[in-house]
This record gives sequence, C-alpha cells and structure tokens, in this order.
Amino acid sequence: MHRILNAAPSFVLLAVSVALAVGQQQQNNLIGRWRSTAASPAGVSAIFEFHADNQVDSYSAAISEGRYRLVGTDTILFQTRKGEEKQEVEWDSQDRARIEDEPAGKSMELVRLGKIPDSTNPLTGEWSTMREWKGNTFPARVSFFPDGRVVWITNLRTDHGRYSVQSNGIRLEIPGHPQVEGSFTATETRLSLPNPTSTGSYSFERF
Repeated sequence: MHRILNAAPSFVLLAVSVALAVGQQQQNNLIGRWRSTAASPAGVSAIFEFHADNQVDSYSAAISEGRYRLVGTDTILFQTRKGEEKQEVEWDSQDRARIEDEPAGKSMELVRLGKIPDSTNPLTGEWSTMREWKGNTFPARVSFFPDGRVVWITNLRTDHGRYSVQSNGIRLEIPGHPQVEGSFTATETRLSLPNPTSTGSYSFERF
C-alpha cells in the first residue's frame, strides 16, 4: 500500500506532462491561416489567422477560385464561362505589377506578399490588391499557383483579438464577435472550433 501511494504523485506528474505536451502540439498545429469549409448563403467565408504570440486575425471574406495561364510574362489568360479572357500584365519590378483589363478600362495594382517562389514564373505567389465585390471595393489577396489555379480572397471585414490554449481547450476573444470557448482539434490540415452560439463545431481547412 505504501508503494502504491508513493507511485501516485509520479503518475499525476506524468499525466500533467502528457496533457501539457498535447496542448503544446495542438497550439503548434493551430498557428497559421484557416478558412471555413462552408460559406454563408451570401458567399462569405470565415478566416482565422493564428499567430505564435497568442494574437489572432479574423476575416469575413468572399473567396473565389479559378484558372489562369500566363503567356510569356506580359499576358494573362483567365478562364471564364465564355472561354479565356485576355488581360495584360505591366511590371514595375518582380514585386510590383498591374493587371490591365483594357476593354473594360480597368487596372489592378499588385504588391507581392513574401518572397517570389519561382523566378521563372514571376506571377506565382501571393499578392495584395483591391477588388470589387457587389459594387464596393475592398482590400484583397490573390494567390497564383504554378499548377494554374488562382484564388481570390476579398476581405469584407477584419478584426483582431487574442486566444489561449490549454490542453485541448481554446479560448478565443475577438471584439465584436461572440466569445469562443471549449474543446478544439487541430491537425496539419484540419481545424475544428466550438460553435459560440450553439452546440456543435465549425470546420476549417488550412490554406
């Protein structure tokens, strides 16, 4: 009996160490940018960007995906329902460019975010820009991928807040939004957060 009692503190310490390790792994997995797997009826998705300093950015965004082809370095062809739409690319440097829609008389400024991933395809990577959505103009990001995919993220609203993680529990506080608190799971590709207003959870994917 005496040996069993002496073993109890060691077991508790081991359990605490395991819980802390699980919590740290969960937080490590959490860091990064996530988008909801479902959009609202209006076509708006939720985006969370978790930072290592327990800060979080929250976006309400319109997300659309398409295809493109770059001909040389100065002509971009976007795939539409009517076929390919031709637009011109004007380069100020490898990190600043403009997409010119000459028939529509419109121009879109691009400023690179991060480093160029492929110098042989200067358009690849993520860029900041402005984009129209339902008659208004909002800050946006566009990512051009080497496989021909293009993803547009139009930020309709941006908020900043804080989060904390303990074991498999999360507390998320963003002004103007309901507080999120409860169990969560985070892997390399998937995130599940508790629903702040009812039972169940929200699903997100890393991007």
